[in-house]
Amino acid sequence: MEPLVIILLVLSFFLSFGIGANDETMATLVGSGSLKLRIALYIGGGMVFLGCVFLSTNVGKTIGANLVGSSVNFENRMILAVLLSTSIWLIVASRTGAPISTTHSVVGSIFGVALVWSLTYKQAFIASLNWIKMAEVVIGWIVSPIFGFLMAMFFQWLLEVILRKTKTNTGLIRIEKNERIFMYILMVSVFWTQLTRGGNDSANAVGIFFGLTETYTELVAYKYLYLAAAGLMIALGLIIVGKNVIKNVGRSVIEMRPSDGVVIQLSSILVLFLATLFGFPISGSHVLIFAILGAAYVKGERSDRKSFRKMILSWIITFPVAALLSAVLYGIFLLF
Repeated sequence: MEPLVIILLVLSFFLSFGIGANDETMATLVGSGSLKLRIALYIGGGMVFLGCVFLSTNVGKTIGANLVGSSVNFENRMILAVLLSTSIWLIVASRTGAPISTTHSVVGSIFGVALVWSLTYKQAFIASLNWIKMAEVVIGWIVSPIFGFLMAMFFQWLLEVILRKTKTNTGLIRIEKNERIFMYILMVSVFWTQLTRGGNDSANAVGIFFGLTETYTELVAYKYLYLAAAGLMIALGLIIVGKNVIKNVGRSVIEMRPSDGVVIQLSSILVLFLATLFGFPISGSHVLIFAILGAAYVKGERSDRKSFRKMILSWIITFPVAALLSAVLYGIFLLF
């Protein structure tokens, strides 16, 4: 096996670490006071590990499939540029506490190397990308947060109706007991979501492995060993760096009760589970944030505008920053 292939696999673990570092799934547990941050990090790390090992294959093959045009040889220098640019941006954003989209970063990076390829080899840019596959991914980006928002609106409305009836009939003591029940429901739903996120988000890293298996078929025998190592790196990223994003999302956007957290998680998990089941790479961060906003809208609460603007800005700049980084790196690699 070529030394560069080994380097690519090692760097995919670096990307896995970055994915874990930017995972805010446990934010509702921490923000609602249901779990302490440290405990949430360790449990989340275990769940994301299992998700990567057992649920990432379908989405991984989608990401690993040919997002570039059929005339482009997606060779190892391109993959190296995509890995490095995505990993660098994920870790930088995570240090600031901004929940960005890993999928946006990967696709932006592929866009950047495709542009450099078309300029270097004097080919039409339109031929450098698989636009049908790109369109499928972008549609998923648009539709998934909308569904998250609408589902959260519905579930929050239903919750408010139930809580008003409970308050009228049984008083505040019963409401407090209900919130404790919701806390346990929230834990179960968050753990399920974290498992699903482990399957969906990890695909941005393990997709490199599945892409390489098309050329280096001997790698197939090491599939689960690789997935276990990638899952471990995601877990470490979540535990070591992810606390910044979790605290930012869980405590800065809106005030949250355990019952609110259940609404948000239920909305997110339905979208994420279906996307993972059918192999669609979506942004779990976007789904969760829009679910939070949908719940806040029904409650009549305003989100923390400063925190929300920071998130929106990070989402807007992710694609061009990742594209620029990968374009520069690929350009440098072409010199050697």
